[in-house]
Amino acid sequence: MLYKRILPAMLVLTLAVYLIARYKGPEPGVTTSIDKGNLEKYCKIREVNMADGQFLLANNSASITSRFRLRDFEINFKMKTTKGAVGMVNFATSKNYDPKNFRGYSVLINNSDYSTGESQKTGSLRKIRNNFVRTAEDGEWFDLHVSVEGNHIEVEVNGKLISEYTEPQNPRRLEYLTGIVLSRSFISLRKANDPGEIVVSDMKIRPIIDKNRRVILPVKADSLTEVIDSLNQREFPLIDFHVHLKGGLTMDQACQHARSNGFVYGVAANCGLKFPVTNDSTLNSYLKSIAKEHVFKAMQCEGREWVTLFTPEAVAGFDYIFTDAMTWTDHKGRRQRLWMPAETFVDNDQQFMDMLVGKIVAIMNAEPVDIYVNPTFLPAQLAPRYDELWTNERMDKVIDVLLRNQVALEINARYKIPSIAFIKKAKAAGLKFTFGTNNIKNDDLNRLEYCLKMIKEAGLTADDIFMPRARNDRKILKKGLPATITG
Repeated sequence: MLYKRILPAMLVLTLAVYLIARYKGPEPGVTTSIDKGNLEKYCKIREVNMADGQFLLANNSASITSRFRLRDFEINFKMKTTKGAVGMVNFATSKNYDPKNFRGYSVLINNSDYSTGESQKTGSLRKIRNNFVRTAEDGEWFDLHVSVEGNHIEVEVNGKLISEYTEPQNPRRLEYLTGIVLSRSFISLRKANDPGEIVVSDMKIRPIIDKNRRVILPVKADSLTEVIDSLNQREFPLIDFHVHLKGGLTMDQACQHARSNGFVYGVAANCGLKFPVTNDSTLNSYLKSIAKEHVFKAMQCEGREWVTLFTPEAVAGFDYIFTDAMTWTDHKGRRQRLWMPAETFVDNDQQFMDMLVGKIVAIMNAEPVDIYVNPTFLPAQLAPRYDELWTNERMDKVIDVLLRNQVALEINARYKIPSIAFIKKAKAAGLKFTFGTNNIKNDDLNRLEYCLKMIKEAGLTADDIFMPRARNDRKILKKGLPATITG
């Protein structure tokens, strides 16, 4: 019976020896530069031009593909794109690219502005950990780093971790994506469209040998994880546009939470009278401090006085801006702050609701915001009657003003608003949506539970989701600021 124990080991050893003998790639454990002198030794090239030590990929399907197979590796590129160029780094993939029968993983290269061309940006681990935040710009050199160790994938851009994913033992994939699994296979850099060029000035690879590789245990999946993974595989934009660094929450913690759960975050500064950001100087300092962070940069416009404190040019430095209708002055001159019972005055329920809707309409008409957040919020004494008080007529007035002013409607995970009836009505009207947590502590980011529920119940698609405008198309630059305070 001894041979029964020895035979499997001998087969494994024989296979290992065979693979080592067949392996014609860079030395394991050593970083090797791929350059003009050894490019064709290590790689198969297609429609790649070489000049001044650089590789130029201009045509659609221009590619550099390894002649060797690797399971675990680090690969680094220094590259830049010209306007419109889109590419990808594929690994665990086939030697010959077939978009209809693709297998392996794909890291996107796309530095276009927001709302311009491809919505996913450089560093996106496509269909697994989708990235929608710009991490580099056309015409500028950037570093792209991809590593695979054991079952763990990391993607960095300019030294910032953008995407990470730990592949479980039996990953659940949509039927047409079952080939997205790690394996010992080829690596390729490909141009994926006609416009623009991808220029590579430096390419290095380090095969990782088995004894040095790490294996990370994935977090046990639950039903919500399965929903999130399925939406990511459909390339649905899972973006929490409304996150605050409050209660001790740090930027690193927020980004880690987003990466671990398959989201992208927009981090908002509170900007207004008696808030941390209260003029152009503090606004510009804040933007400078977070310029390199992998988040959307958002402005929460506080109160109604914010329009008098900043210039449009400064505000346009944010990717998008938003406000709510929770702070305003009523017909008796009383300042209302609807989330604070001591500062909320409801003399007559119906009169209050008509006044609230009127304030929402006035604010959204006058203030050049991109998103209406904490939407349809009611003070505590009225909240139990939400469905009764938010009549069809009132909903229609709010939806109409948002539609006319191209303002997206937030689905708020914290307050669980708006109602499904409001969301369905808004979708039918053609409104765009965002998702927002509006956290107040460092432990209440959660996982957009209410938003995920509404995606399913309202039948929302990727086309229903708001995306920030391009830099030269910011609403505040076109509309300007109102001359007087609204509300």
